[in-house]
Order: sequence, then structure tokens, then C-alpha cells
Amino acid sequence: MTEEKTGRQFIKFVLVGLMNTAIDWISFFLLKILPYFLDHRPLAKAISFLIAAINSFIFNSRWTFKNEYSEGFSKDDEHKTYKNSVYFSRFLGVSLIGWLLNTVTYTIIINLLPTSLSEKYVDIIALFFASGAGIIWNFLANKFWTYQKIEVNNIFKKENKKRLWFNLIGAFLLGFMAVISVILAKNDSGTVDEVAHIPSGYSYVAYNDFRLNPEHPPLAKAVSGIPLLFTKNAELTKSAAWDDINQWEAGWDFIYRLGNDADQILFLTRLPMIVLLLILGIYLYKFAAELFGRKVAVFILTLFVFYPDLLAHGHLVTTDVAAALGFTLAIYYYYRYTKERSKKSLIIAGVAFGLAQLLKFSSFLLIPIFFIYALYLGFQKRKSAGGFLKAFWSEFKSTILLGIVSLFVIYFVYLPFIWNTSSEIEHQLIESNLTNDIRTLPLRNFLHFFENSPFLRAIGHYILGVFLVFGRVGGGNSTYILGHFSDKSISWYFPVAWLLKTPLPIIILYLSGIVTFAWGLIKRVKRDYWISWLILTPVIIYWVVTLKGSLNIGIRHLMPTIPFVLLFIGYQLKSIINSAKIGWQKTTIGTLTAWLIAGTVINYPGYISYFNELTYGTEKHDILVDSSLDWGQDMKRLQKYLEDNNISLIKVDYFGGSVPEYYIPGARKWRSGYGPTTGYLAVSATFFQFSKMAGANEGKWSYEWLEDYEPRAIIGNSILLYYIDPNDFAANPPTSPYPILEYDVDDYLTNLNQEISYPNAED
Repeated sequence: MTEEKTGRQFIKFVLVGLMNTAIDWISFFLLKILPYFLDHRPLAKAISFLIAAINSFIFNSRWTFKNEYSEGFSKDDEHKTYKNSVYFSRFLGVSLIGWLLNTVTYTIIINLLPTSLSEKYVDIIALFFASGAGIIWNFLANKFWTYQKIEVNNIFKKENKKRLWFNLIGAFLLGFMAVISVILAKNDSGTVDEVAHIPSGYSYVAYNDFRLNPEHPPLAKAVSGIPLLFTKNAELTKSAAWDDINQWEAGWDFIYRLGNDADQILFLTRLPMIVLLLILGIYLYKFAAELFGRKVAVFILTLFVFYPDLLAHGHLVTTDVAAALGFTLAIYYYYRYTKERSKKSLIIAGVAFGLAQLLKFSSFLLIPIFFIYALYLGFQKRKSAGGFLKAFWSEFKSTILLGIVSLFVIYFVYLPFIWNTSSEIEHQLIESNLTNDIRTLPLRNFLHFFENSPFLRAIGHYILGVFLVFGRVGGGNSTYILGHFSDKSISWYFPVAWLLKTPLPIIILYLSGIVTFAWGLIKRVKRDYWISWLILTPVIIYWVVTLKGSLNIGIRHLMPTIPFVLLFIGYQLKSIINSAKIGWQKTTIGTLTAWLIAGTVINYPGYISYFNELTYGTEKHDILVDSSLDWGQDMKRLQKYLEDNNISLIKVDYFGGSVPEYYIPGARKWRSGYGPTTGYLAVSATFFQFSKMAGANEGKWSYEWLEDYEPRAIIGNSILLYYIDPNDFAANPPTSPYPILEYDVDDYLTNLNQEISYPNAED
């Protein structure tokens, strides 16, 4: 009878699923009628999925699993609302995992099937298995887990009840962030750094070879490469760039040129990065709850979830959000150690510090941060410990032990990733990455000492990476901000960029908190100054080092400070938020939070190119470029625009991690040095601006001539699309700003539609 009942339930479940699919589709197409959703289809799809999930929950609860659902309630159950919310949360979680399982199964099957099989049959077979896996998972998980009885004996004690509700709100917020991030991961094209990070991470887990991208530690990249182990891709070792140790060419080959599915590679490698983003959110919530209570923690998590920079970079295969996670973990567990003072908590803090260093080398800044913590705690305990030096040494000794534990963690993680890197390759890495002059000779000789044994090579490779980062930060790069160019750095870049790209509600809350904190110091207001030092020290140290450095390529490099900026806001507002009184202060906080949420939703999906209201009326590409605006994320959006407008031939000068010809068969590579042209021309904002500096410095053509034309469209704020009419152009051709580039106009006009080179033009 039980088997018969289960069989009937399965049939009901499938029928509800069919109805649910119809509701999902109908909702989606109805939403698409609304003008707003014409340009926001992924958001419409997310809403239609939620509508369908609610419908599915109702029918499965009241029909398919009626008995299981009913058993969870007593007559006149006073906790019915709470139980339903838990059941729905479980049901939604099961559905999301089922969707992920469906996607992964489809990906695995199409890669396992023989290539000789017709593509049509491959899709049908893969869809059959994917749908089957999803349906079976959803049915079994809902039958045996979703409607499990909820024991409420202790839950609804006042404190536990409030804690559970806050946790549910936090889970909902992170769920929203996960959905948006997955959609962005699917729709954003490859960004610049992903070209190097994706093949590197795959090579670490697939080959245990660390020849690519040694200037970054392995952990985040390796995690991103794990999903690719379950797919059938042309191997990275087939690229000639693998033997040449050229990480960029290896990336272009692996993702785009070896016959692999570029969109699949990008999507699958981005999913683990979203997991890291969500872990960061969980730990920020946990940290805030321990410091200020769960009500403040939910407020801080809301700011986190709707922070555009986190949504912009949290789904990309880079190390920026990973660095923020590393800083948060290390400082959180250091704080826990100072509370518990046990060997176990010290070891955990050391492990967290090691993980931070494995996520990004900027975590080296935790060393001076921990030193300052030791100074403060020593000063605070000087009386009870018998003097400052004694108290400080006790704290500093703990920090040293913590650092020793971290080195063991680093070593044992590096060891497998470096294991198959030959001594010859390691030797070549040292020689090619460190300047070949007398000043670096001692360092090179020192590193060569480690290269012949895999057990020692892990140590040498880690040290090599650290020195490469120091060289990168000191070396500088081309920089543009508000019409100012530099081939190294601009001293005021980060403060101005932060003021223009950080949401105004965050700026207002943070700066008002700084003023309040400073006023409290002047007035000697009683407060827990250890918490102030704990939160503010990472921000101050990171900003000081960043301002002194020369790496002005985007405020994403300030990502590790974001959790502590948000914690500081919560710290300053905790008494207001926790108060039962609703006054003008709480109303102001609510208004600013609503402003942040609205601004973030309105700017979907352009979070990389997000600027706050201070830039209203200014073209974004005139403010900042590079990863603060244009990192290559909009190539697929350009493809869609061209398809919608029946444009087949176009010249493209693209800055990013995609290959235009991969998405746009009629695309032809163009460069500013080729000079003016006619027809359709798409130029990335970064190249548009930097060409002006290169043109002036080298006497070449730049895109300055395009200033006389209005873009036909600006794709995702990052790609300028022009149509240059040949007749208008012939009547008034651009003139060269440089005598060396003067040309015969008649000869030029006969070659308007050709990719021509002028004297000094780049190939």
C-alpha cells in the first residue's frame, strides 16, 4: 500500500510540475509585456520562477503531500504561520538545488555522450536525464524532508523565536543575492582577469601544476576549477601557450579556441565564486550578530546584499571578493580567540589567517593589523598584567603562534597544487618573472634553492608569488579618472573613485558614523573602544597602503574593506536600531536603506558600471574606465543588440575577456591606430579613453576623432557603438592632430571600408 501511495504521489507531483511549468512560462511572458522588463528579462524570469514556486508549494502541500503536510499541524495550531514559512523555505531550497542539479546533469551528459551522435539527439538525451534527475531529487527531498515535523517546544521562547525570524530574514536576503548572482554569471561575458584565472584554477586541480598565474595564491582559482573536472573539454595542455607558460594565451585558447563551450566554462567556474560570496555574507551576519545583536546583523546584511560592488564582482572568477572573505574570516576568528583564549580558538584563528593568505596576497596586511591589535590589547591590560610590555608580549606571542599555524596551512595547500610542476618549469618561472639584473640575483638564487624538490618547491613558489605582488603594486599602470591620465598612478584616484562609485546611502551612513565616533572621542563618551579598533584598523591600514600603491585600476581593490565599513555603520547605529522607539533617526535609517535597495534594483544588471547619483548627467565613460566601468562584461549584450537590429558587419575594438568573433561572426578587429573609418564601429570605453593618452605620447591616431559623433548606442555603459555614414565622412573627413600622420585624402577615401594602416599604426 505504501508503494502504491508513493506511486500515486509521484504522478501527482509530475502533474503539478507540468502545471507549474505552464505558470512559469505564462508569468514570464506576461511580465515581458511591461516596459521595464523588456530590458530586464532575467529579472522577469526570476520573478516568474518565484510565482511558480509558490504555486507549486501550495498544490504539493494541499494535494501531493497532503498527509505529510497535515501531520505537521495540530488543531488550531498557533504556530501555523511560522511552520508554513519553514516549509516554504525548505521547499524553495529543494527547488533551487533541483534546478542546479538539472543544469549540472545536463552539462555532464552532453560531455559524456559520443561526439559522433547528432546534436539533436544529444540535447534530447541530456534533457531527459537532467529532467529526470531534477524531478527525482525534488520528489524525494520534498517527501522525506520538506514536511518533516517541526518541534516548537523551545523555539517559541521569546529569544529563540526572534533569533529564528532574524535568521530566516538573513537566509532570504542571501537567497535573493544568490539568484541575482547566478543570473549575472549566466549573462555577463568574460572579463579581463578571468582569462588568466580560469585556466590557472583548472590546471591546479586537474594537473597539480602551478605554472600559470603564480602572482596570485591558488585557493579561489582552484575552487573555481572544480566543476570543470566533471565536464568533457579539450585539455588545456593542447594549447601551445601551456608549454610557453603564457597564462593569457592559454586562457584564450582554453576558453575560446580549442572548441570548448566558452559560456559553459564561464558559468560553471563562476558558481563556486558565488558560494564564496554567500559564505562572506554568512560570516558578516554571524560577526555582526555576536557584536551587536541579530537585529543589527540583519540591517548590515541588507546593506551587504544590495551593495553594487559585491553584486558586480561576487560572481566573477577573480580574487577580490575572495580577499574580502579572507580578511573577514581572519579577523572574526582572531576576535573569537581574544574572547575564548583557548588553544583550540588560537589554532582556528591561525587556520583562518592561512586561508586568507591562500585567497589573496593582500592578506599580508593582516600582519600589521594583528600587530596593532596586540598593541591595543596590551595597553588595555597593562595594569592587570604588570605593565604594558608584559601585556603586549603576551598578545604578540599569541600572534606569532597564530602566524606559525597559518604557514603550515599555506604549505599543505600549496603542496598538491605544485606537485607536478617540474623543476625546469619552476626555474623558468623564477627567471622570467623576476627582473634579470644584479639587484634581484640574490632573490633568484635563493628561490632556485627550493626548485628541485616538490616538498621545498611549495615554499619557494609561495615566496615567488609574494614578491611578484609587491612588484605589481609598485610598478603601476595606465590610469584614467575624470579626464586625467597617467601611465603610473594618480594620488587622489581611490578617494574620488570611492566617492563616485559607492552608493550615497552608504557614504552618508559611514561618514556620519565617523563624525559621531570622533565627537565621542572628544567628549570622552564611554564605549567599547576595543570593538572600534577591531573594525576600523583594517579599513585604515588598507587605505593607507592602497593610497601609497600605484595600482589604480578600480575600486574593486578596496573590496576587503567593505565588510568592516558595514560593521562600523552597524556599530554606530546599534543603539538606534535596537531601540523600540521609532523616531526621526530610525526613520532616516529606513529611508537611506530603501534608497540603497531602490538604487541597486534600478541599476540591474549594470553593477560593474554602477555610479552613484553624484555623477548624474555625466557620461560614465568620461568618469572612470577599466574594472570600474568596462571590464568586458557586455560582449554578449552587444551581440544581442546587433542581432536585434540586423547588423552583421562591424569593426570592434574590445577590452575584455571574450573574443568578439566567437559571439559575432561578422566582427572585425579594429584598433585606434588604424585611423578613422566608416560603417559600424564598437569601441570599449577603456580603449576609447586610453587611446587618447597613447596617441598623444606616441604620435598615433586616437579615438579623439569620434568626439564629433554621437554613439548610436552605449551597450551596458561600457561599449560605445557608432555608425559613421560614408557620405558624411567623405564630405568632412577627420584631420590628423599629428603631422607624421598626414595622408593623401583621395587615397584614403578609396579605402574607407578596408582595415588600413597608417604610418606608425599598430598591427
